[in-house]
Amino acid sequence: MANPRIVDYYAVLAIPPSADLMGIEAAYTRLSDELVRRSNVDDTANSALDRLNEAYDVLANPESRRQYDEVLFQTEIEILKRQQEREDRRRWIVRASIFSALSGIVLLQSAVLLWIGWDYIDGGVASILGPLWPGRVL
Repeated sequence: MANPRIVDYYAVLAIPPSADLMGIEAAYTRLSDELVRRSNVDDTANSALDRLNEAYDVLANPESRRQYDEVLFQTEIEILKRQQEREDRRRWIVRASIFSALSGIVLLQSAVLLWIGWDYIDGGVASILGPLWPGRVL
């Protein structure tokens, strides 16, 4: 949810936050023309025109718009960051679980194969590991 203490310039111009510069200019032109016409009969039109000008000044400048959006959508940005962190943790846990499970399967298969075929590979193991432990019978 947007910051309640800040004026929503997108609502002032009646445009979505995804509007481009052409959309901002079109909305500003349309609304300012109407407010100028109404200013002769409506006293509040001048204050509305001031707010409209302020909104246009902020949103028409890319740098001021970026800064404004960071403040306006601060809560949404924080929520998205927390969701991304949770998703990253979940992915890490899934990867670690899969790696652990596969490692366990490989170790178990190795142990079973070693146990089943020990008599067959005993001579090969002794010839490979024998020089590492002289005098020891494997």
